[in-house]
Order: sequence, then C-alpha cells, then structure tokens
Amino acid sequence: MAVVDGMSHWVPDPAEEPKVREMTVADLLDESVERWPDNEAIVYSAYADRGIEERWTYAELRDRAWRTGKALVAAGLEPGDRVGVWATNVPQWLELQFGAAYANVVVVPLNPLYRSREVSFVLGKVGAAACFALPENRGVSLWDILAAAGKDLPDLRLRVAIGEAPGPGGPSWGDFLSGADGVPDAALERRRRTFRPQDTSQIQFTSGTTGFPKGAELSNLGLANNGRLFAHRAMLPEGGRHCNPMPFFHCGGCVLSTLGSVATGSAQMPTLTFEPDRMVRTMAAERCTSASAVPTMMIALYEEMERTDTWPDSLRIVVTGGSSVPVELERKWTRRLGVGMTITYGLTECSPVMCQSSPADPEELQLATCGQPLPHVEVDVVDPATLEPVPIGAEGEVRTRGWLVMKGYWDEPEATARAISPDGFLHSGDIGRMSGDGYVSITGRVKEMIIRGGENIYPAEIEDAMRELPQVADVGVVGVPSERYGEEVAAYVRCRPGTTLTLDEVREALGGRIARFKVPAHLRVVDELPLTPSGKVQKFRLREHFTGE
Repeated sequence: MAVVDGMSHWVPDPAEEPKVREMTVADLLDESVERWPDNEAIVYSAYADRGIEERWTYAELRDRAWRTGKALVAAGLEPGDRVGVWATNVPQWLELQFGAAYANVVVVPLNPLYRSREVSFVLGKVGAAACFALPENRGVSLWDILAAAGKDLPDLRLRVAIGEAPGPGGPSWGDFLSGADGVPDAALERRRRTFRPQDTSQIQFTSGTTGFPKGAELSNLGLANNGRLFAHRAMLPEGGRHCNPMPFFHCGGCVLSTLGSVATGSAQMPTLTFEPDRMVRTMAAERCTSASAVPTMMIALYEEMERTDTWPDSLRIVVTGGSSVPVELERKWTRRLGVGMTITYGLTECSPVMCQSSPADPEELQLATCGQPLPHVEVDVVDPATLEPVPIGAEGEVRTRGWLVMKGYWDEPEATARAISPDGFLHSGDIGRMSGDGYVSITGRVKEMIIRGGENIYPAEIEDAMRELPQVADVGVVGVPSERYGEEVAAYVRCRPGTTLTLDEVREALGGRIARFKVPAHLRVVDELPLTPSGKVQKFRLREHFTGE
C-alpha cells in the first residue's frame, strides 16, 4: 500500500491484513455466536423508567433475530422486499436488522424526526412492502403520519407497531412475532442461503442534488466488512463494552457501532436517543471500554462529566467523525480521560467509512487528518476538472473505489452515473489533501451539503419546502458556522410584495413537514438575492453576507 509516483493516489496492498471477506451480515453474527455465545451482546440498563431493561448474550441475540426472520417470512415478505424501520434505538431495531439479514429482506431506515412529506417519499420511492414504526416519538404520533401516508403507498401491505399495543390497521410487535411459530427453521435457512454477499442489505437515504434524498444501495459485503475493518483500525478489543448514542437509522449506529461490536464479540450499550446524563451514567456503571460520539455529542458529554464530576475510568477508545473535530475538544478528551481517538471519514455511499485514523497514530496526525484508507480501499485526490490525481499535498476532490462502494442509488441511474465514474470511483464531493504516507485531510466540500451535528442536510430540500409558503418569492439556503453543531441552516428569503416573514412563522410552517434539524435556525429577509447570469442563487455571497454581519 502506497501512493503512486508522488501523486495523491493510494493503492492498497493485496497482502494487507485483515482481508476483505465474502460474507453477509448474517454470516458476521453467526460467526460471533459461534466464538462468543455467552458474551453479552446488547445491554439496555439505563431505561428502567421507560420499561426497557434488556441483557442479551450473542446466542440470545441470534435467537431473537432468527424468530424475527421467521416472522417476516410468515408475514408474506419475499426475498428482496423493502421494509421500513421508523424508530429510535429500541431493541426491536436490532432484531429487525439481523432478522432481515436471515430472511433476505432489505432494511430501509427512516429518521424518527421525519414527517409526512419525507416518509411518503422514502417509502414510495423504494416501493416498501412493510413498515415497522414506534407509536410516537417526542409527542408526535408516527402512527397517524404513517396511516395518512399509507393511503398513497399502494405497495405497503404491512404496518407493525413497535410496542405492546397494535396500531391502526396493523398488529403489535408481539402479534407480528407470533407468526414465526408457523415457519419451520428449514424454511428460513433456505431463505437465508439465497442472500448473497453482493446483494443489497440496506437502502440508506442520503441527501442529493434533486432536493430529495437518494437511496444508497449498500451490500452485505460492504456493510459486514466495514464493521470488521473499522473495528480493527479502531483497535476495539475482543469482548469490549461499547456505548453507542449514534442512531441506528444512520450507518454510524447500525454499521460502525452495531456491526463493529458484533465483529469483536463486544457488548453494545445503545442509548434510545442522545441524552448526555444517561450516557455518562451508562459509561460509568457498565464499565464501557469505548464509545461513539460526533463532535457535538462530545461537547455535551464533556460538559456533563464536568458538571457531575463523573469521569468513566474504564474508557479507552472514543470513535468520532461526521464533522471536523476541534483541536481543543480532542485534547480535553485525550488528556483528561486518557483515551485514544479514532476519527472516521466517509459517506453513506461507501458503507460508510473510507478513511480512519488509529488510536496509535501520533497526536499531530490525529489533530490534522482523518487517517489512512481502510484496508483494501483505493483512494485518490483529483483535479475536479480533469479527474487526474493531483500532486501530494495539493487540494482536490477525494474519491474512493473498492468493496465499500454502494451498488448505486435506488431507481436513480443518472444520479448513480454522476456519483460513480465509469472506472468505479465514487465521488465524495469533498475537497481534501493526501500526504506522502496516505493520510487524508478534508478541507472543504464541492457539494453544498450542510452537516449539522453529524446530520447531512441538502439546501434544495428546504428551499423546495419554503417555496410553498405564500410569503416566499425566492429563497436560498446555506450552511453557516455554529460552535455547537459545526454548521446551522440559514435561509435568505425574498418575500412577495406586501408580505413579510418571521423565523417563528417558518418554524411553525415547516415543523410538521420536514425534520426539525432541517428547519432554519437563521432567517434573513432581503430585497434581492444575488444571482448568477443564469438565474441561480450565488450561495457563496449569502455565506459572505452572514459571516460579515
């Protein structure tokens, strides 16, 4: 593994260990059950007040997943059917993730903050045959939203309530599971054998240039090996204890934390949602050896540890990424808690990690880079105009090629062709540099995507929603700096004659239609928007205006 001829092109060594393995997500779990059947796999110990207390060994996790797989077959789901999972980090999410892996069913995660517009789009786009949903989240009835959306979703045959009570028009979780009793083990084993490493395991929706998300088809091969090789680079120990606040509906939760833990026979302690006080208590009480947290979470966790004077002394590794990590924040964690850091870089479309630092890397590399490419991953940095590699240290667009790259965007051949070059390189849309020994630094983005606290937001989706407001004649949405979230959403609006618009009105109008984290934090009403000769809003002018205020 080395850069090529002084240019920013990292070519992996075929002999590097560990190797990429031809395997499915179900294979990964089965191997861990065989090696560590009695190791704790899943622990929920901080939610007795919410009626959730679970401790499953690896053998028990497999049994639960197997029963869920049989229930999926009993419900009439066929190989390759798409199944929406609309929930926070509840135990049933994991049963569905691995149950689907046995039943050859494709998981389509949905953000619990989604509202009717987004749910209808995602489930309709993939032709989902089923959706499993919590009854409510943060006081919002997900079942009411799903019931309304279902009228326009002809493929949606099954709706299951994740809970004890059935939902309108669908069974409860327990009633759904009871169907497993009529499916013999041999039937599920036959189904499981039809699920190949190269087949689609998940469709993860990520923002795109159309303004609506695009569904990245992620294979068993990419997901299982990303979990394995991430855990190896992170130096996660076998039989460790990993605290995970990352949502299962993102790859950081369902791939890195979940499959990374499975690959090492480790116990995962998921948090239902991110609550700093519960997470700090969990890390201390459960003697966690590692934890995941995007930088905004790290800030809140450190504040909570200072407030309570609780410093989990068992913690050895912190996994972070999703946005740049402030130097002072990283130093606080490494020096006060004595932990090692592993910084991940990637995108949903590459399952999700392409580069990652090691806790053993020198501090100067930890602070300035996101590490080297994962084993058997090719990465280059190219001139966006010529697509030729730039010299070492020069800026260009970061691309990757190999086993980790998505199969494509679901039912979006043109978008897929734009994202993946004819020779197989995935465009990241990020600007970066590569050092002579393959360490990659991200310096900016070709795309306009906003990253707020680890959540990817595409301005066009918000602009489309805002243009439906009667006061809005035109709008431009940009990301602006935020100390806490890295970036926040700012909207510049030209109002229709005789009207005006306030931020509170925007929040009220959009709050039930798009996820809360996408709703603008800042609003500027202007007489005119800066436009290019072709009539497009000059986003860089908006950012300049905001930062110059």
